[in-house]
Amino acid sequence: METSITAPAPAATPNDARRPLTRRDTRIDLWIAALTVVLGLVTLWLSAIIVEDADGAASTSTVESVLWLVGLCAPIAFRRLRPVTVLVVVSIVFLAAQLRGYPDTLTPSIVEFVAIFTANAWAARRARALVVSIVVTAVMFVWLGVWLRSVSASDAAAPDPVTLATIAYTLVSNGIVLVTAIAFGRAARVSAIRLHALERTGVELRAAHELVADRAINEERTRLARELHDVVAHHVAVIGIQAGAARRTLDRPDIARGALSAVEGTARTTIDELDRLLSVLRSRDGETGSGPSGLDALPELMTDTRALGLEVRFSVHGDIRDVPESIGVTLYRITQEALTNTLKHGNASIAEVHLRYGDRTVEVEVVDDGRAGPTPYPGAVVPSPTAGPGGGLGQRGMRERVDLHGGELHLGPRPRGGYRVRAVLPVGACRDAHPRDHVTTDPSESA
Repeated sequence: METSITAPAPAATPNDARRPLTRRDTRIDLWIAALTVVLGLVTLWLSAIIVEDADGAASTSTVESVLWLVGLCAPIAFRRLRPVTVLVVVSIVFLAAQLRGYPDTLTPSIVEFVAIFTANAWAARRARALVVSIVVTAVMFVWLGVWLRSVSASDAAAPDPVTLATIAYTLVSNGIVLVTAIAFGRAARVSAIRLHALERTGVELRAAHELVADRAINEERTRLARELHDVVAHHVAVIGIQAGAARRTLDRPDIARGALSAVEGTARTTIDELDRLLSVLRSRDGETGSGPSGLDALPELMTDTRALGLEVRFSVHGDIRDVPESIGVTLYRITQEALTNTLKHGNASIAEVHLRYGDRTVEVEVVDDGRAGPTPYPGAVVPSPTAGPGGGLGQRGMRERVDLHGGELHLGPRPRGGYRVRAVLPVGACRDAHPRDHVTTDPSESA
């Protein structure tokens, strides 16, 4: 019973459902043809010795035998390019060589098996390949029957049981070889079609996954933009109107005072609504994620990471300055995600976190000495993906956070091993801010 496979691609047809022929396949076929020639020379030499010892046995000359061998094996180099044609050519050469007295039967039988198998596995039309294979098999049996009859008729006495057993053995063995060549070829064809269909389905599923992920991100951005617009737009417009009114009525203090009071009240309302919205966005499983986040929370993050089994060295370079809260949160989340990735995937033993303050920038760099691998380093405790704020941010989230502030993100393996994540964010207020006490390293590093 035939099994048909419908390829998932709309343009696919039953004739092109399996993978196309490649140059590697052609090279393999050339090597197979060369190896069969070498095998044929060995079996031809052994067969010539056996035939030479037999009385009255007729055989082809050495040169003719080699020519028959090359003519039989050379078409194998094109077996997947023209499978049915190669089957017909090989069968004709096989019969002609045997009629001429070619002494060997092992290599010709192997070549015939390969030709029948390839025709049923690679032919563009399966029905045509099956018909040609059946015809070739029938012709082979006819020739085999005629040859066995001539051998048995040459005996003067009636065939003894040994001769009859030899005839039966020859018919059964050759029949098994020819029939299994057809069956194996068709089974290989079905398997190849299924494998190719699965590969194409995998490619389509990956493309669909990327499309769904991008669509989900865009929808989430649209939803957040809509909610922020609903919360902020009206109040900001009111603030602008009241501020303009206050500016125009500075000579009338009572009116200006009322306008400024309205600005103050509207601003407070806006802040309250933004806090409520952000609390909803940060909530996880019905709880509000109000944990520490920002540059001041980095030492606590280092302590928590060390408790998981990874040695972390933290250092601060430059004068510590006040930075906007949004930038501090971004740098904190990037550091958190980088250390989480080191724990989960890095196979690292040491991680270094460098916080650098510049005149107009602030940057964080996380490097480790690990290598890519399926499991973390021995003794590491893998945190839950949902544990703590920021879990599941990923590299895509890192880039989106950095792009939001117009910064730069560099990440990738280091030439000497390990992984490096470096985020640089512009902070225009750093130069004008008052520096705090200068800190160089985390106290645990000097221990």
